[in-house]
Amino acid sequence: MAAGQTEPRVMQERLSERRRIAVKVKYRRKIVRLVAQVNDISCHGIRLASMERLCEGDVVWLSLPGLEPRRAIVVWSDRFEAGCKFDEPLHPAILDAIVHRRIG
Repeated sequence: MAAGQTEPRVMQERLSERRRIAVKVKYRRKIVRLVAQVNDISCHGIRLASMERLCEGDVVWLSLPGLEPRRAIVVWSDRFEAGCKFDEPLHPAILDAIVHRRIG
C-alpha cells in the first residue's frame, strides 16, 4: 500500500489480530494454480501479494504450510494485493505454528 493511503475499511474492522509473516503459498482460483506471498495472516484471513489481480468476491483455495487447501473469499483488492477471509477460521494454535514455522 502506498505511503499515506489508509487500509480499506474492511481491513480496519478485523475479527482477529493479524500477524506479519513472509511465506510463499500456492493458491487456486477456478482452474488456475499460482504462487503468492503472504504478507500477514490472522485466524480469520490472509493478505496476499500475487502476480495476478484478484477481484472482490473471487473464491480462492489456499494451500497453507502443512494444511489441506482452505477456501477463502477475496474481500478487498488493491492492484496485486488482496485480503481474503477464510470460510472457517484457523485455530489459534495452528496460526501460531504457521507464524513460527513449526509446520510445513
